[in-house]
Amino acid sequence: MTRPPLVALLGAPGTGAEALAEALRQRVAPNALQITACANAPQDAALVLLMGLDQPGQEAADARLRTALAQQGLAYRVIYGQGARRIENALKAIRTIAASAFPPSAEGTFDSETARQRAWHCEKCSDPECEHRLFTGLLAPGRA
Repeated sequence: MTRPPLVALLGAPGTGAEALAEALRQRVAPNALQITACANAPQDAALVLLMGLDQPGQEAADARLRTALAQQGLAYRVIYGQGARRIENALKAIRTIAASAFPPSAEGTFDSETARQRAWHCEKCSDPECEHRLFTGLLAPGRA
């Protein structure tokens, strides 16, 4: 079975990376993504989310994280907001990479409108890539 794509959350101390990771785990289909808060971004991350600075005094730690990401050549998205707004912003970022985070054999399988109208027989399929795309489709705008 293929390992689900990894979403790594990084942030200066006190920016809430671990709390956001836990909130995202509760909103994403089980086994669809690995979501982890970490001190350093792993090279195999499909998406790196950097917590935005909402409070003063975190600039130096944030600058170190950004420098480390640049040195590793890792792209990242900055997530701003607090509470539900921050969670929604993170989910939007996850949605934007969903297609590129999956193997090419699964890309294009789920056209948004067609997928909702198609009769699925997942209990007979057992293709993990197909199942992964199906659950990811549930994260489409208006469905989270």
